[in-house]
Amino acid sequence: MTNWVFLLPPSGGARQVAENLLNAFRKIYSTESLHVFDCKKYLSAFDILLKKPDETITVDLLNQSLVVQCLQYDCTHLFIPALCPVTLFTLNLLQKLHIITIHWFVEDYRRASYWQEVIHGYTWFLAVQKGLLQDYCTQNGIKFAYVPTAASPAYIMGEQVTSAPAIKADISFIGIPTSYRVAVLEYLSSQGISLALAGDGWQAYTGPLSPYIVTDRWIDSQQAASIQKQTPVSINLSFKEPGDDRTDIQISPRVYDILAGGTILLSENVPLLHETIGECHYYTFTNMEEALQKVKTILSISTSDDIRNKIRQNREIIIRNHTWEKRAEQIIDLCV
Repeated sequence: MTNWVFLLPPSGGARQVAENLLNAFRKIYSTESLHVFDCKKYLSAFDILLKKPDETITVDLLNQSLVVQCLQYDCTHLFIPALCPVTLFTLNLLQKLHIITIHWFVEDYRRASYWQEVIHGYTWFLAVQKGLLQDYCTQNGIKFAYVPTAASPAYIMGEQVTSAPAIKADISFIGIPTSYRVAVLEYLSSQGISLALAGDGWQAYTGPLSPYIVTDRWIDSQQAASIQKQTPVSINLSFKEPGDDRTDIQISPRVYDILAGGTILLSENVPLLHETIGECHYYTFTNMEEALQKVKTILSISTSDDIRNKIRQNREIIIRNHTWEKRAEQIIDLCV
Protein backbone atom coordinates (compact mmCIF):
# COMPACT_ATOMS: atom_id res chain seq x y z
CA MET A 1 0.00 0.00 0.00
CA THR A 2 1.27 3.48 -0.86
CA ASN A 3 0.60 6.62 1.13
CA TRP A 4 1.37 9.91 -0.56
CA VAL A 5 1.97 13.27 1.08
CA PHE A 6 1.49 15.90 -1.63
CA LEU A 7 2.76 19.45 -1.06
CA LEU A 8 1.25 22.63 -2.48
CA PRO A 9 3.68 25.52 -3.14
CA PRO A 10 3.00 28.82 -1.41
CA SER A 11 2.00 30.87 -4.45
CA GLY A 12 2.34 31.69 -8.14
CA GLY A 13 2.34 29.56 -11.24
CA ALA A 14 3.97 26.65 -9.41
CA ARG A 15 0.97 26.47 -7.09
CA GLN A 16 -1.48 26.51 -9.99
CA VAL A 17 0.43 23.69 -11.71
CA ALA A 18 0.48 21.68 -8.47
CA GLU A 19 -3.25 22.17 -7.90
CA ASN A 20 -4.00 20.83 -11.38
CA LEU A 21 -1.85 17.77 -10.74
CA LEU A 22 -3.34 17.27 -7.26
CA ASN A 23 -6.85 17.17 -8.72
CA ALA A 24 -5.65 14.47 -11.12
CA PHE A 25 -4.07 12.51 -8.24
CA ARG A 26 -7.38 12.66 -6.38
CA LYS A 27 -9.02 10.76 -9.21
CA ILE A 28 -6.54 7.90 -8.66
CA TYR A 29 -6.00 7.77 -4.89
CA SER A 30 -8.50 7.81 -2.05
CA THR A 31 -8.36 10.35 0.75
CA GLU A 32 -6.84 7.65 2.96
CA SER A 33 -3.86 7.28 0.61
CA LEU A 34 -3.36 10.92 -0.43
CA HIS A 35 -2.69 13.67 2.11
CA VAL A 36 -2.18 17.33 1.22
CA PHE A 37 0.33 19.59 2.93
CA ASP A 38 -0.38 23.21 1.99
CA CYS A 39 2.79 25.27 2.40
CA LYS A 40 0.84 28.52 2.11
CA LYS A 41 -1.33 27.74 5.12
CA TYR A 42 1.61 26.70 7.28
CA LEU A 43 3.78 29.68 6.37
CA SER A 44 0.91 32.11 6.99
CA ALA A 45 -0.02 30.48 10.31
CA PHE A 46 3.55 30.53 11.63
CA ASP A 47 4.01 34.16 10.57
CA ILE A 48 0.93 35.06 12.64
CA LEU A 49 2.14 33.12 15.66
CA LEU A 50 5.58 34.78 15.70
CA LYS A 51 5.75 38.20 17.33
CA LYS A 52 8.32 39.17 14.74
CA PRO A 53 8.01 37.12 11.52
CA ASP A 54 11.30 35.50 10.56
CA GLU A 55 11.57 33.57 7.29
CA THR A 56 14.23 31.19 8.58
CA ILE A 57 12.21 30.26 11.67
CA THR A 58 9.00 29.96 9.65
CA VAL A 59 10.59 27.60 7.12
CA ASP A 60 12.10 25.55 9.95
CA LEU A 61 8.70 25.20 11.62
CA LEU A 62 7.14 24.20 8.31
CA ASN A 63 9.74 21.47 7.82
CA GLN A 64 9.16 20.13 11.34
CA SER A 65 5.42 19.98 10.66
CA LEU A 66 6.05 18.16 7.39
CA VAL A 67 8.13 15.48 9.11
CA VAL A 68 5.39 14.97 11.71
CA GLN A 69 2.73 14.55 9.03
CA CYS A 70 4.86 12.09 7.07
CA LEU A 71 5.17 9.98 10.22
CA GLN A 72 1.51 10.41 11.13
CA TYR A 73 0.30 9.13 7.75
CA ASP A 74 2.93 6.38 7.33
CA CYS A 75 4.12 8.19 4.20
CA THR A 76 5.73 6.04 1.51
CA HIS A 77 5.95 8.75 -1.19
CA LEU A 78 6.57 12.46 -0.60
CA PHE A 79 5.73 14.57 -3.66
CA ILE A 80 7.18 18.07 -3.66
CA PRO A 81 6.39 20.42 -6.56
CA ALA A 82 8.60 23.37 -7.49
CA LEU A 83 9.25 26.24 -5.06
CA CYS A 84 8.23 24.43 -1.87
CA PRO A 85 10.56 25.46 1.00
CA VAL A 86 11.69 21.97 1.98
CA THR A 87 15.28 21.71 3.22
CA LEU A 88 17.92 19.15 2.40
CA PHE A 89 18.09 18.19 6.08
CA THR A 90 14.39 17.25 6.03
CA LEU A 91 14.73 15.31 2.78
CA ASN A 92 17.72 13.34 4.06
CA LEU A 93 15.90 12.56 7.29
CA LEU A 94 12.83 11.26 5.45
CA GLN A 95 14.95 9.19 3.08
CA LYS A 96 16.49 7.47 6.11
CA LEU A 97 12.93 6.43 6.95
CA HIS A 98 12.75 4.80 3.48
CA ILE A 99 10.33 7.41 2.15
CA ILE A 100 10.60 7.96 -1.61
CA THR A 101 11.15 11.69 -2.13
CA ILE A 102 10.04 13.15 -5.47
CA HIS A 103 10.55 16.64 -6.82
CA TRP A 104 8.89 18.03 -9.93
CA PHE A 105 10.94 20.98 -11.10
CA VAL A 106 8.83 23.04 -13.52
CA GLU A 107 11.07 26.11 -13.44
CA ASP A 108 14.01 27.00 -15.70
CA TYR A 109 17.09 25.63 -13.93
CA ARG A 110 19.09 28.70 -15.00
CA ARG A 111 16.68 31.13 -13.32
CA ALA A 112 15.62 29.11 -10.25
CA SER A 113 18.92 27.75 -8.96
CA TYR A 114 17.68 26.41 -5.60
CA TRP A 115 17.68 22.89 -7.05
CA GLN A 116 21.43 22.73 -6.50
CA GLU A 117 20.91 22.96 -2.73
CA VAL A 118 18.33 20.18 -2.40
CA ILE A 119 18.69 17.80 -5.36
CA HIS A 120 20.74 15.25 -3.40
CA GLY A 121 17.82 14.73 -1.04
CA TYR A 122 15.55 13.37 -3.77
CA THR A 123 15.01 9.81 -4.91
CA TRP A 124 13.39 11.09 -8.10
CA PHE A 125 14.02 14.42 -9.83
CA LEU A 126 11.39 15.16 -12.49
CA ALA A 127 11.87 18.18 -14.74
CA VAL A 128 10.51 20.01 -17.78
CA GLN A 129 14.06 20.23 -19.18
CA LYS A 130 16.77 17.69 -19.89
CA GLY A 131 20.37 18.59 -20.69
CA LEU A 132 22.34 19.67 -17.63
CA LEU A 133 19.73 18.43 -15.14
CA GLN A 134 19.62 14.94 -16.61
CA ASP A 135 23.41 14.75 -16.79
CA TYR A 136 23.78 15.89 -13.19
CA CYS A 137 21.29 13.30 -11.94
CA THR A 138 23.00 10.52 -13.89
CA GLN A 139 26.39 11.46 -12.47
CA ASN A 140 25.08 11.57 -8.88
CA GLY A 141 22.88 8.48 -8.79
CA ILE A 142 19.57 10.37 -8.73
CA LYS A 143 16.70 8.99 -10.78
CA PHE A 144 15.66 11.46 -13.48
CA ALA A 145 12.67 11.70 -15.79
CA TYR A 146 11.46 14.29 -18.26
CA VAL A 147 7.88 15.13 -17.29
CA PRO A 148 6.38 18.16 -19.08
CA THR A 149 3.34 20.08 -17.90
CA ALA A 150 -0.11 19.73 -19.47
CA ALA A 151 -3.17 21.58 -20.73
CA SER A 152 -5.27 23.47 -18.20
CA PRO A 153 -8.69 21.95 -17.44
CA ALA A 154 -10.41 25.15 -18.62
CA TYR A 155 -9.05 24.58 -22.13
CA ILE A 156 -9.88 20.87 -22.09
CA MET A 157 -13.45 21.55 -20.97
CA GLY A 158 -13.87 24.44 -23.39
CA GLU A 159 -15.04 26.78 -20.63
CA GLN A 160 -15.49 30.45 -21.46
CA VAL A 161 -15.99 33.65 -19.51
CA THR A 162 -19.10 35.33 -20.89
CA SER A 163 -18.01 38.74 -19.58
CA ALA A 164 -14.78 38.75 -21.58
CA PRO A 165 -14.43 41.82 -23.82
CA ALA A 166 -14.93 41.42 -27.56
CA ILE A 167 -11.56 41.35 -29.30
CA LYS A 168 -10.60 41.68 -32.92
CA ALA A 169 -6.92 40.89 -33.37
CA ASP A 170 -4.56 38.70 -35.36
CA ILE A 171 -2.46 37.31 -32.49
CA SER A 172 -2.93 36.82 -28.76
CA PHE A 173 -0.18 36.62 -26.15
CA ILE A 174 -0.71 35.80 -22.49
CA GLY A 175 2.21 36.39 -20.14
CA ILE A 176 4.36 38.92 -18.36
CA PRO A 177 6.21 41.42 -20.56
CA THR A 178 9.97 40.85 -20.66
CA SER A 179 12.39 42.82 -22.82
CA TYR A 180 12.62 39.98 -25.34
CA ARG A 181 8.88 39.42 -25.54
CA VAL A 182 8.18 43.13 -25.89
CA ALA A 183 10.77 43.42 -28.68
CA VAL A 184 9.14 40.64 -30.71
CA LEU A 185 5.61 41.92 -30.16
CA GLU A 186 6.54 45.52 -30.94
CA TYR A 187 8.16 44.39 -34.18
CA LEU A 188 5.06 42.46 -35.25
CA SER A 189 2.89 45.45 -34.37
CA SER A 190 5.11 47.79 -36.41
CA GLN A 191 4.52 45.53 -39.42
CA GLY A 192 0.74 45.84 -39.22
CA ILE A 193 -0.10 42.81 -37.07
CA SER A 194 -2.80 43.50 -34.48
CA LEU A 195 -2.44 41.99 -31.01
CA ALA A 196 -4.38 41.03 -27.89
CA LEU A 197 -2.13 41.11 -24.80
CA ALA A 198 -2.88 40.09 -21.23
CA GLY A 199 -1.07 39.28 -18.02
CA ASP A 200 0.40 40.72 -14.88
CA GLY A 201 3.15 43.26 -15.50
CA TRP A 202 1.69 45.08 -18.48
CA GLN A 203 0.55 47.89 -16.15
CA ALA A 204 4.14 49.14 -16.13
CA TYR A 205 4.35 49.23 -19.94
CA THR A 206 3.83 52.57 -21.73
CA GLY A 207 5.03 51.86 -25.28
CA PRO A 208 3.29 51.38 -28.65
CA LEU A 209 1.64 48.11 -27.58
CA SER A 210 -0.52 49.88 -24.97
CA PRO A 211 -3.69 49.95 -27.15
CA TYR A 212 -3.50 46.16 -27.45
CA ILE A 213 -3.49 45.40 -23.71
CA VAL A 214 -6.77 43.66 -22.84
CA THR A 215 -5.88 43.41 -19.15
CA ASP A 216 -2.72 44.21 -17.23
CA ARG A 217 -3.47 41.94 -14.28
CA TRP A 218 -3.03 38.23 -13.61
CA ILE A 219 -5.79 36.20 -15.26
CA ASP A 220 -6.89 32.62 -14.71
CA SER A 221 -7.09 29.89 -17.34
CA GLN A 222 -10.74 30.55 -18.16
CA GLN A 223 -10.06 34.21 -18.90
CA ALA A 224 -6.95 33.40 -20.92
CA ALA A 225 -8.86 30.82 -22.97
CA SER A 226 -11.63 33.32 -23.68
CA ILE A 227 -9.12 35.88 -25.00
CA GLN A 228 -7.17 33.41 -27.11
CA LYS A 229 -10.25 31.91 -28.74
CA GLN A 230 -11.00 35.31 -30.27
CA THR A 231 -7.77 35.41 -32.27
CA PRO A 232 -6.73 32.99 -35.04
CA VAL A 233 -3.12 32.77 -33.79
CA SER A 234 -1.61 32.50 -30.29
CA ILE A 235 2.11 33.06 -29.91
CA ASN A 236 4.39 31.40 -27.36
CA LEU A 237 7.50 33.38 -26.40
CA SER A 238 10.23 32.36 -23.98
CA PHE A 239 11.11 34.53 -20.99
CA LYS A 240 14.47 35.37 -22.58
CA GLU A 241 15.65 35.22 -26.16
CA PRO A 242 16.84 31.66 -26.89
CA GLY A 243 20.56 31.46 -27.61
CA ASP A 244 22.32 29.34 -30.17
CA ASP A 245 21.93 26.23 -27.99
CA ARG A 246 18.19 25.65 -27.69
CA THR A 247 18.32 22.09 -26.37
CA ASP A 248 17.41 23.15 -22.81
CA ILE A 249 14.60 25.59 -23.67
CA GLN A 250 11.52 24.38 -21.82
CA ILE A 251 7.99 24.25 -23.18
CA SER A 252 5.59 26.68 -21.56
CA PRO A 253 2.30 25.24 -20.23
CA ARG A 254 0.59 27.72 -22.54
CA VAL A 255 1.67 25.63 -25.53
CA TYR A 256 -0.64 22.81 -24.46
CA ASP A 257 -3.39 25.31 -23.66
CA ILE A 258 -3.20 26.88 -27.11
CA LEU A 259 -3.33 23.52 -28.87
CA ALA A 260 -6.28 22.41 -26.74
CA GLY A 261 -8.11 25.72 -27.04
CA GLY A 262 -8.69 25.83 -30.77
CA THR A 263 -6.23 28.44 -32.03
CA ILE A 264 -3.10 28.04 -34.14
CA LEU A 265 0.18 27.84 -32.25
CA LEU A 266 3.19 29.91 -33.31
CA SER A 267 6.25 29.22 -31.17
CA GLU A 268 10.02 29.46 -31.17
CA ASN A 269 11.74 26.53 -32.80
CA VAL A 270 13.14 24.43 -29.92
CA PRO A 271 13.95 20.69 -29.84
CA LEU A 272 11.71 19.83 -26.87
CA LEU A 273 8.71 21.21 -28.73
CA HIS A 274 9.11 18.69 -31.55
CA GLU A 275 10.01 15.85 -29.19
CA THR A 276 6.99 16.39 -26.97
CA ILE A 277 4.18 17.48 -29.30
CA GLY A 278 5.57 16.49 -32.68
CA GLU A 279 2.27 14.87 -33.62
CA CYS A 280 0.51 18.23 -33.50
CA HIS A 281 0.33 20.86 -36.22
CA TYR A 282 1.99 24.17 -35.36
CA TYR A 283 4.34 26.80 -36.77
CA THR A 284 7.80 27.79 -35.55
CA PHE A 285 10.25 30.62 -36.04
CA THR A 286 13.88 31.38 -35.17
CA ASN A 287 13.86 35.20 -35.44
CA MET A 288 11.43 38.12 -35.59
CA GLU A 289 11.46 38.34 -39.38
CA GLU A 290 10.54 34.67 -39.70
CA ALA A 291 7.83 35.11 -37.07
CA LEU A 292 6.26 37.86 -39.19
CA GLN A 293 6.42 35.68 -42.30
CA LYS A 294 4.75 32.79 -40.49
CA VAL A 295 2.01 35.06 -39.10
CA LYS A 296 1.14 36.28 -42.57
CA THR A 297 1.09 32.72 -43.89
CA ILE A 298 -1.17 31.52 -41.09
CA LEU A 299 -3.59 34.43 -41.43
CA SER A 300 -3.94 33.77 -45.17
CA ILE A 301 -5.13 30.19 -44.55
CA SER A 302 -6.62 30.40 -41.04
CA THR A 303 -10.21 29.86 -42.21
CA SER A 304 -9.49 26.95 -44.57
CA ASP A 305 -11.00 23.53 -43.97
CA ASP A 306 -7.52 22.02 -43.79
CA ILE A 307 -6.51 24.28 -40.88
CA ARG A 308 -9.81 23.68 -39.10
CA ASN A 309 -9.22 19.93 -39.33
CA LYS A 310 -5.69 20.30 -38.00
CA ILE A 311 -6.92 22.40 -35.09
CA ARG A 312 -9.44 19.69 -34.24
CA GLN A 313 -6.74 17.01 -34.49
CA ASN A 314 -4.48 19.06 -32.21
CA ARG A 315 -7.15 19.14 -29.56
CA GLU A 316 -7.69 15.38 -29.83
CA ILE A 317 -3.94 14.73 -29.40
CA ILE A 318 -3.71 16.99 -26.34
CA ILE A 319 -6.72 15.34 -24.70
CA ARG A 320 -5.27 11.90 -25.43
CA ASN A 321 -1.68 12.54 -24.33
CA HIS A 322 -1.23 15.82 -22.48
CA THR A 323 -3.79 16.17 -19.70
CA TRP A 324 -3.03 16.39 -15.98
CA GLU A 325 -4.53 12.93 -15.56
CA LYS A 326 -1.92 11.60 -17.99
CA ARG A 327 0.84 13.34 -16.07
CA ALA A 328 -0.37 11.88 -12.78
CA GLU A 329 -0.40 8.39 -14.30
CA GLN A 330 3.12 8.93 -15.67
CA ILE A 331 4.50 10.06 -12.31
CA ILE A 332 2.86 7.20 -10.44
CA ASP A 333 4.11 4.62 -12.96
CA LEU A 334 7.64 5.97 -12.56
CA CYS A 335 7.80 6.27 -8.80
CA VAL A 336 5.73 3.44 -7.35
